[in-house]
Amino acid sequence: MFSVIFDMDGTLLDTQKICIPAWEYGGRQQGIENLGEHVCSVFGMNSNGSSHYLRTHFPTLDVELFKKHAREYIETNGNVEFKKGAKEILTFLKENNVKIALASGTSRPSVEHHIKKVNAEHYFDATVCGTEVQNGKPEPDVFLKAAELIGAKPADCFVFEDSANGVKAAHAAGMKAIGIPDVVPFSDEAKKLLFAEHKDFFESIELLKKYL
Repeated sequence: MFSVIFDMDGTLLDTQKICIPAWEYGGRQQGIENLGEHVCSVFGMNSNGSSHYLRTHFPTLDVELFKKHAREYIETNGNVEFKKGAKEILTFLKENNVKIALASGTSRPSVEHHIKKVNAEHYFDATVCGTEVQNGKPEPDVFLKAAELIGAKPADCFVFEDSANGVKAAHAAGMKAIGIPDVVPFSDEAKKLLFAEHKDFFESIELLKKYL
């Protein structure tokens, strides 16, 4: 039997779009314009990875204060919702006794906040957050930890991702990456690493039926 590991932001949940105006807002609080243009560069990274990116590209930015402002913007203006077919695929997997893990680069408070918002806590047999492993995506740590927690062999895991960094991490973990692009299309490099690319989870359900 296979197991399934999901990324959260931009994959299961429609949360990536709010990050662009949130970064714009956070940057403006420190006099930096157009910071939202850089959001796509950190998709899939954990907090350490995004912080390193920001410090490298914006040496004068107070990163912790920036993240505080961006988080406040998201909590005030964000509307956490499932992506198309996400609830349906989770229900399908549960009904077929498939082990499900969540592996996100986001911090645990954010993961717990978002998952609670959509009443999805009961779907997951394990959750792993980016701050709980040594290396963030595109390194495989978060996916390998998730597989370990649900007792699955990496080769038996399907991973759902929306970012190139996530696809690279899944491939490096020896797992089958299924891509469902969100804000940014997959690059040719990322596409070569995909087991399949779908427009939504309804296509994915049909694929997984063949492996039950």
